[in-house]
Amino acid sequence: MAAPPMLIACLWFALGAGPHAAPAQDRVRPLAEFEIAPDGDFVLIPLIINHREYPFLVCTGIATTSIDSKLRDELQLPEAASRTGGRQRYKLHARMGESDLHFPEGVETADYAPMRAGLDLEIYGELGMDVFGGKIMQIDFDEGILRFLPFVPPGCGRAHRIFQKGRPSPVPTLCLELPGEKGDPFIVATGRVGNSLDIDTPLLQELERSGNATVLSKEPGVNRNGATVSKTVQVEGLQVGDLRNKSIIAVSGEKRCVRLAYLARYLVTFDFRRGFVHLKKGAQFDIPDAEIDLSEIAVTRAGDSVTVTSVNPCGPAAGLGLRTGDQLDVLNGRPTSRMSIWQIRRVLGRDDRPLTVEVVREGEVLKFESAPSQAVE
Repeated sequence: MAAPPMLIACLWFALGAGPHAAPAQDRVRPLAEFEIAPDGDFVLIPLIINHREYPFLVCTGIATTSIDSKLRDELQLPEAASRTGGRQRYKLHARMGESDLHFPEGVETADYAPMRAGLDLEIYGELGMDVFGGKIMQIDFDEGILRFLPFVPPGCGRAHRIFQKGRPSPVPTLCLELPGEKGDPFIVATGRVGNSLDIDTPLLQELERSGNATVLSKEPGVNRNGATVSKTVQVEGLQVGDLRNKSIIAVSGEKRCVRLAYLARYLVTFDFRRGFVHLKKGAQFDIPDAEIDLSEIAVTRAGDSVTVTSVNPCGPAAGLGLRTGDQLDVLNGRPTSRMSIWQIRRVLGRDDRPLTVEVVREGEVLKFESAPSQAVE
């Protein structure tokens, strides 16, 4: 199981005179700050329920927070009065850092056992827009930090509307332009990892007909409803405002969504108060998408220790020098204790990017480094 994210600091301050811009040279003091996994890995922060921490996914793509059905039973959550006649909801009181969370409309429940088992990920629910609405939330994928801020700092990049005029939605959307298509809103889904986009069937068919998308493969996946199969395609390009990227990999789905793999190209600052997201190019901006290959290496976790259990002898991990039995401590400068098993296998399954690792083998600390097999354009 992946270790829960560490709470760095949780300090809640009065806003005083309101959201005035600070001098550019001053770093804004966050209202709360959490350490998260970097580089487009699952964004998890701990909820405190009955004095215990439970990792929850940060999911801007859902309106209502959801809690694991087994945990709901263990906590004996009472039913919440239904005002809409929809899905049954439950009363929950929790804390996020030093902030009390109340859910007047209740929370939903789902079975997260398939995700925990299939992804080897410790997760007990998803935090939705009933938590984040009205807040300013910044995700720094390069540093691996999620911050709640009193105002949008200067220098956060250009603002893009996320609550589209004339299209009411409880979740944020971002207008994307794909080749040959008019700009259309995509749900900003921070709970989805892997490739950059989800594309619905009508749009996918249109992109294929116009020659702007190429089918790469069919890919198995796991979500809270169990195993899934989707089509993986390469789209010729993508544009957000004046920000352009080539060769984006997307997955067929029921909805149009922007996933973490695309957002991780930026410093992302959500201003849910005013309905904008600020995007500033990050270290990952010019790195092209690549197909995810999880067959190159297998690892297991015991506490904070990650051990290699098998290596494809012809793959990038073996070429780097990894062997079965190695204790993998650092990957590309990041402690593996901060990374999910899925992300570790994803990084080690790519041969188009430089790799550096630090392992312990028979009591000896070894460092390995490799260059990408081909130049990145």
